[in-house]
Amino acid sequence: MNFLPKFSHIYVEEELADHPETKRILARFPASHVIFIRRYTDVFNRKKQSFETQMKSQALILAKKHGTLLYEGSPVCHRFGSERFFYTTTALNCMFSCDYCWLKGIYAGAFIVLFVNTEDYFLACKEALKDGPLFLSLSYETDLFPLEEISGHLHRWTEFAKGEETLLAEVRTKSSRTDLLPLFAGHRNLILSWTLSPEEIITACEHFTPSLSKRIHAVNEAIALGCSVRLALDPMIHVPGWKSVYESFLKELSASLEFDGIRDISIGSYRQSDEYQKKMRRRFPDLACAQYPYISESGFSRYRDHREMTQWLKERLRQFVPEEKIFTLPEDL
Repeated sequence: MNFLPKFSHIYVEEELADHPETKRILARFPASHVIFIRRYTDVFNRKKQSFETQMKSQALILAKKHGTLLYEGSPVCHRFGSERFFYTTTALNCMFSCDYCWLKGIYAGAFIVLFVNTEDYFLACKEALKDGPLFLSLSYETDLFPLEEISGHLHRWTEFAKGEETLLAEVRTKSSRTDLLPLFAGHRNLILSWTLSPEEIITACEHFTPSLSKRIHAVNEAIALGCSVRLALDPMIHVPGWKSVYESFLKELSASLEFDGIRDISIGSYRQSDEYQKKMRRRFPDLACAQYPYISESGFSRYRDHREMTQWLKERLRQFVPEEKIFTLPEDL
């Protein structure tokens, strides 16, 4: 079956027809078919969508985010010692497609939503900062790097964050792009966090993402530029012979990575809310990450030996970085 190119169809909320960002983005896609809609949810939340099919021909939805713009961070996400941890959703869904991604349990389809009203996010952030320092995840439900030419979110958010000393903003990515690294260089309140996985897991599970060697190259480039770099060896995936797989992974990291320039490292095994896991099982009957026989703990699906996995990795990481730089979740202790 032949599929239309990515973003051949762009849905636009009617109230955004004259928004400067709408006009800029649409100018990048002169051949795309533009469809005006009332609200993005009319398209995004439709029933009986096929995530896998839509990934082969993703549509773009330009929307305005209403209501809450900053959310309390999830208890199964790392806080890195911050008392106030929030996340924001400037985009929904991703151009990468990882089998274990929690978005597959949340959203029925794979279309990408871009919220263009970043000025409202900045106002909400300034309001929240009145109550004290804030750790804010900017890429909670997407990877912003591959979307940057369209969204411009990284340019705007990094410029905003540089003027807010009490804001600690994190962008997590699997990208190998190095052209955007200067946006973060020399600013300690801007954290670039790379998700790194063994090559076997990247090949099997992290579709459309760069190889491990390319990501390592980007990490080293960021360190050389003076960026504040975090590593996320998370989630660990329980593949057959996982210890051997992760042992080889660590050997590659130790041989290629400038660990002295790393700010800190987060580790954790796969976890997903029971509710979203049920949806993933129903939607993806042939996906190993969806059908694995997890156990349920406090409303979350986890590997039976998730503590052993995390502790095993932590012990080996201590060969390369001080223990105080390694962050685990309380549930894994």
